[in-house]
Amino acid sequence: MAINKRMYKIGDELAPLTKHMTQEAINHFESSGGAKGPSQFTDVETARSTLGTKGTVASGRMSLTFTTELLRRFFGAEIYNRGGTVDMRFLRPVRPGDSVTFSGKITGMSKEANGCRVTVEVTGTNQKGDTTAVGGGSCLVPSGYLPAEE
Repeated sequence: MAINKRMYKIGDELAPLTKHMTQEAINHFESSGGAKGPSQFTDVETARSTLGTKGTVASGRMSLTFTTELLRRFFGAEIYNRGGTVDMRFLRPVRPGDSVTFSGKITGMSKEANGCRVTVEVTGTNQKGDTTAVGGGSCLVPSGYLPAEE
């Protein structure tokens, strides 16, 4: 199998990933984790009484999942699944009907024993331009996936 060698540079931007949030998608996400019964994510009345909101919200775990998807697409699943990390802070609720775009750029690179640790800054922004989440991630790109040094 041929290895796709790739150059990484500080300032390189990741192709954005946009997710359209629906109540159906939120419910499916929550049930896939084993959640049963009403919650602020799946039931309007529970959201009103628990959060004081007019409706449900998507859990931060959904945004974390989408951030992971963004990084897996950028680095490739084979590399990211072995050496990737992600850490996000959730700033604003994501609601059914929102479209959230996750974007990122390379902010750092450091050589390690088996390759190069590539650090990425990530932001989630809704259709109104409001930042919903910020954070970052990194991935250890093995030497075999990097071009030879000159």
